[in-house]
Amino acid sequence: MNNQINNQNEAVKSTFDLTSFKRAQDKMISTNERAWDPPYSSRRYITKVKDYKPEEIDRIIQSGSLEEQQKLSRNYFYKDGFYKRILIYYATLLKYAGMLIPNPANGKNLSNPFISKKYNNAIDFVERLSLPVMLTNCSTKALIDGAYYGVIQTLDKKSFALLDLPSGYCCSRFKDIQGNDIVEFNVSYFLTITDIPTRNEALALYPNVISKYFKRWREGKESTPWMKIPSDIGVCFPFFDGRPLFLNVIPATIQYDEAVETERERDLEEIRKIIVQKIPHLQDGGLLFEPEEAAEIHDGTVKMMKQNKNVSVLTTYADVDSIISKTTADSVSNNLDKMVQNIYYEGGVSGQIFAATGNLSIETSIKNDTALMMVLANKYSVFITNLINKLYSNTNVSFKYTIFPITYYNESTYITDTFKLAQSGYSFIMPALALGMSQRDLNNIKDLENNLLELGDKLKPLNSAYTQSANSNEPGAPEKSAEEKSPKTLQNEESLDNQGGSE
Repeated sequence: MNNQINNQNEAVKSTFDLTSFKRAQDKMISTNERAWDPPYSSRRYITKVKDYKPEEIDRIIQSGSLEEQQKLSRNYFYKDGFYKRILIYYATLLKYAGMLIPNPANGKNLSNPFISKKYNNAIDFVERLSLPVMLTNCSTKALIDGAYYGVIQTLDKKSFALLDLPSGYCCSRFKDIQGNDIVEFNVSYFLTITDIPTRNEALALYPNVISKYFKRWREGKESTPWMKIPSDIGVCFPFFDGRPLFLNVIPATIQYDEAVETERERDLEEIRKIIVQKIPHLQDGGLLFEPEEAAEIHDGTVKMMKQNKNVSVLTTYADVDSIISKTTADSVSNNLDKMVQNIYYEGGVSGQIFAATGNLSIETSIKNDTALMMVLANKYSVFITNLINKLYSNTNVSFKYTIFPITYYNESTYITDTFKLAQSGYSFIMPALALGMSQRDLNNIKDLENNLLELGDKLKPLNSAYTQSANSNEPGAPEKSAEEKSPKTLQNEESLDNQGGSE
């Protein structure tokens, strides 16, 4: 009987697990266009790169189409060299730390329970977005392709799902009346998924407006595969004109690779030695060794030196000598360094970032780089603000989300500056943001320390010049002993005492 009940429980549990899995599978989204490749296919794990000719690269940079420029950019990003390193540096420069600011309507107060509830719900939504991860992905794609393209798959108060669109099948030429970029998507992308069941699976996960347009286009009911995605679900973060920003770095990287190969050949030439065996003649000019004997001498020397791949043997009728080939390597020893600096020069990024030799130049360069990435960060702020207001704003309160220029390079300075402002009554939240905490984290940490662990009562700050003097509860620096005082100070004190006595 017990076994029968257990079997029934196992069957119910299996059915529940299967149902839960199917429900979770329906909510899965693809991270990129390669998600629809067959499992374990070579394309899934190995991206083929192409060796472009210099003249072809120059043509694409100067007058190539957007599609050609994006392919060129992706090719050298996947090739994993200087180009990839520079783009990743920019994409990960910001910490993407921001603050959610509630704006109550006139006559309303944030202490109102309904408004505070809206604020808390909005903060919870921001926490679920995992902004540093999501925005780093958006920045990387925007730097590679010139713009990030995506579509909102799910948006409600419980969940948010943003699906990356293949940039090679996207463009943006128009804006709506609110200034949002309109994403145009070429639905012929789905034809690249040749397996029909897999294509249907992909279409099912895309928003209905896209999958329906694809079906109408295949049926001949739409004249063009390019559809305009509604601005309420289309997402576009263009970087200036929407073209890859650092394409001009690629020719410099190719020149560097060629220079490396030239230097390698030069180094090999410098260590190469030629053993010259000069067979002497007799006084009357006759041969000391016959040609057959000289050949044996040559073969013996070759066998003796065969383990040294950098030595060649030449046998002639004269004395034996060793010749080392020399080049003018000393005069061109700095060529590679110059080529590397040229790469960073073409990209507008300081080479000091990756091989620092100075302080002032690198500090200025990072400030310029931060200003550049804030172009994207400001667009992210507007996007997140619109999402939050769509879900949580009403006539009583609206919200604004702002991303601050906090980087992994300036976080210490940012903490110091904002802490000084907090001492003058400004925001207490901003120093915490630079530390990597969110608004919710700061509130929870203070509740943990003060209410649960009661650390405010258990841990007392040490006496200092900023808290109290050593001999009293009066604020100020502790009194110095006579030995610690300067002669001038002692003289002034004596003068004051004499004045007090005379009175």
